Amino acid sequence: MGMCGRFAAELDYPEIAQILHAQPSAGLPGKSWNVSPTQTIAVIGQDAHGVNHLASAYWSLIPPTAESKKFPYPTFNARIESALDRPTFAQAARHNRAIIPVSGYYEWTAEHKPYYFHAKDNRPLLLLGLYSWWLSRERANATWLLTATILTRDSVGIAAQVHDRMPVLCDPQHAQEWLNRSVSGDKILPEASAYGARLSQSLLASHEVAPLHGDGPELTEPYDEMMLRF
Repeated sequence: MGMCGRFAAELDYPEIAQILHAQPSAGLPGKSWNVSPTQTIAVIGQDAHGVNHLASAYWSLIPPTAESKKFPYPTFNARIESALDRPTFAQAARHNRAIIPVSGYYEWTAEHKPYYFHAKDNRPLLLLGLYSWWLSRERANATWLLTATILTRDSVGIAAQVHDRMPVLCDPQHAQEWLNRSVSGDKILPEASAYGARLSQSLLASHEVAPLHGDGPELTEPYDEMMLRF
């Protein structure tokens, strides 16, 4: 599984909407501790009128020009260093920036040992991302589909002990500038990447977990504690 290809979402949507000054939409996804690409996730983005929305999205960004959901490469992550230069992500990186709230995310070592990363105080993590609207013609009636990707950068701190890439983190104090569509992407992406690196070193905690199978809160429990039950 690629970098940041699984996360947990045990989220209080009204609280997140309040923190990020967003209007929640109907039909937000239920709780899950094993969310994977192409599933439905919750994202916060800003519309053309400057209003933030908390809505459901398809986890794998599809640019407006795409003819289908099927890509020759994965689009559930995008490198923040090159997002403005990649045709798939460039338009979204300029103006359609998003925040993906998660309760934690998983990453694997080179030896395939899974680790769970979360905030030290167990508050939701705010991951930086991009969103794009795509007109789906896969059925008789064409429908607009909101799609999203999670931005990654070089790992620092404890994250670097597990994998060489990590999601770019944000906090509520900087979220509004990130979401602001009037702020140019070429200015804010480098600043956000640097801030995310600093934030992660004070915010993140991690522990090894058992191999991910099924779904449930037990997936996030420390591996050694689970072993003591047997």
